[in-house]
Amino acid sequence: MANIILTSRCNLSCEYCFAHELTESDTRDIKMDDFLEILDFAGADGEIGLIGGEPLLHKQINDFISILNGRYDVHRVLLFTNGIFLDRLDMRLLLPKTSVLVNVNSSECIGKTAYEKMKNNIRALLDFLPKSRVTLGINIYKENQNFDDLVSLIRELGVKRVRVSVVIPKDKSEGAFSYFARMKKTLLSLAKTLGKLGVCPAYDCNAIPECVYTKKEKELLASLPYENEFEKKIFMGEASVCAPIVDIYPDKSAARCFGMSEYKVKIDDFKNINDLKNHFFMEIDTRLVHKKSKDACLDCYKNKVFGCFGGCLCYKNN
Repeated sequence: MANIILTSRCNLSCEYCFAHELTESDTRDIKMDDFLEILDFAGADGEIGLIGGEPLLHKQINDFISILNGRYDVHRVLLFTNGIFLDRLDMRLLLPKTSVLVNVNSSECIGKTAYEKMKNNIRALLDFLPKSRVTLGINIYKENQNFDDLVSLIRELGVKRVRVSVVIPKDKSEGAFSYFARMKKTLLSLAKTLGKLGVCPAYDCNAIPECVYTKKEKELLASLPYENEFEKKIFMGEASVCAPIVDIYPDKSAARCFGMSEYKVKIDDFKNINDLKNHFFMEIDTRLVHKKSKDACLDCYKNKVFGCFGGCLCYKNN
């Protein structure tokens, strides 16, 4: 997938946000001509993500979705949103290719008014899209985090899939394994709840490595109702998926991902999206993948065969 950043503006200022640097220092929206040029460059990837900031703040969001649905080379469009401005969408344009991932923030985090608006918008969205095309997302950013609002949403809306991510902190001095060991209790609490609700969990990138869990904790994770065996392996830390996604900015610069956003290049210097992904893989992945996250990683078979990255590569990028 290649992500196109439609705007760096956001209507929220979440304390855990990994994109604060972008949203606070840059307020540009993408221009239509640049969007079309980026799409010609990235469309061959087949999957396009629309991200921000908050992409629904862009006044031409409906035009972008309409264009993407009309492209023969794009077979899937994924819209990332906090859901508060979903009512700005012409829902009819979402078909046939668009799926939506709503990042759920609690009412404590964003306020009751914004939370209720998000909830009502998701309900309206489900009138147009099947539940398989709407995913709720949750960011685990603090110990003993309260998930009552997420659980309430799941029960009320009947959504069957939740994307889970343990947020990478801005301060990485603690180290990946120490941080994950501290956060896993909160993740396991959520996992247990999802299991009781019959909800399929799906992990985002930077999955907690398998060696962080005890045998009993692995048994809990193994009991969850995963969508498929691959997602089960990812969630349990038995396998890792970490490859250049590519985030393309309004100025036509690009980064491997948000975690590596300090290293940007211009897409004009590359033939196409695959050429750019290969560049990031050679310049970043091959340099960092075998660097140890802790001493035990040196002798770990999974580390040697790209089966585990010891947490996000950004921890190794000194």
